[in-house]
Amino acid sequence: MTSYQVYLVGGAVRDALLNIPVVDRDWVVTGATPEQLEQQGYQQVGKQFPVFLNPKTKEEYALARKERKQGAGYTGFICDFSPDIRLEEDLERRDLTINAIAKSEDGTLIDPFNGQQDLDNRIFRHVSDAFVEDPLRVLRVARFASRFHHLGFSIAPETLSLMQKISASGELTALSSERVWKELEKALNTEHSSVFFQVLKDSDALEVLFPNFTWLADDKVNNGTKFSPAQRWAILCQHTPLKDLVALHQRIKTPNQFKILAEQVRHFLESHSLIMNAADWENWLMSVNAIKKPQPFVLLIEVLSHLTSSDQQDWQVLRDTISTINAASLMKQGFAGAELGKALKQARIDTLDKITSPFIR
Repeated sequence: MTSYQVYLVGGAVRDALLNIPVVDRDWVVTGATPEQLEQQGYQQVGKQFPVFLNPKTKEEYALARKERKQGAGYTGFICDFSPDIRLEEDLERRDLTINAIAKSEDGTLIDPFNGQQDLDNRIFRHVSDAFVEDPLRVLRVARFASRFHHLGFSIAPETLSLMQKISASGELTALSSERVWKELEKALNTEHSSVFFQVLKDSDALEVLFPNFTWLADDKVNNGTKFSPAQRWAILCQHTPLKDLVALHQRIKTPNQFKILAEQVRHFLESHSLIMNAADWENWLMSVNAIKKPQPFVLLIEVLSHLTSSDQQDWQVLRDTISTINAASLMKQGFAGAELGKALKQARIDTLDKITSPFIR
């Protein structure tokens, strides 16, 4: 197997040129067959097309391939991965020019679509008109826009036009909820995750992918590294009515840690206020498991204090106050069963009523 060539491709080349730390490296192999790679100890992991794991590094090596659109959605492609497919043909099927740069083993850059120029100009530009064949690319560009927003990237007008064409085609509905969530979660891991939704809105894709999601274009409060991805999601969801948010979470199969926090935040904003009596505060604290789940509670009050411009410590005092109350002393007084539960509740309310707090009237 002496005729094959190996090239570093995609994000690893792009990020190195942007002086961003390279996390994952992907490789393309030309002039080889699946059997030849297997003889070298590579393990096949791709079903629709041959992707192999390097036996030493466990990095992915894919045979160079061409794709032809046959069915709907991002999986409706027929792949050709014969050994005579050239590297340039493989690069041509990629989404953006900045992702269609390859690097040979001797360090030479192969850039047939001027991706380096678009990197220098901070432009997201499609490689070819085949861009419209894959609806997932709308989400991918939105995700790249959020990730590289701090570098000043923008979308080429002709590329945005193709994204709008994809939205109008109806093909976005072919995307699985798992795939939509995967792209969203990657965007939530970026500091400027609100940009993800701005791009979807500009692409006419927001209502299709996130129906009844109320997002305000001037809402930049999720920016900042101090928030976790789940907290950013909760902040982005702050204006969406709870019933719509619950339906959206079901639709896109949101993981619990994101779902619960966002719904708790929205429920407070929709049904409570900062100034409540002790009984209302006790009800709310128990409804969010403030005592039993202190770490999720901290995430919750970090978001709520931020959205209500209040002091996080004032929220923490409420939890600390009731966490000192336990059943042992009440049981010594003869309380048991349902009566014990009532007595515990009343003890928490009475204690909250006695503290000095800007939240308790």
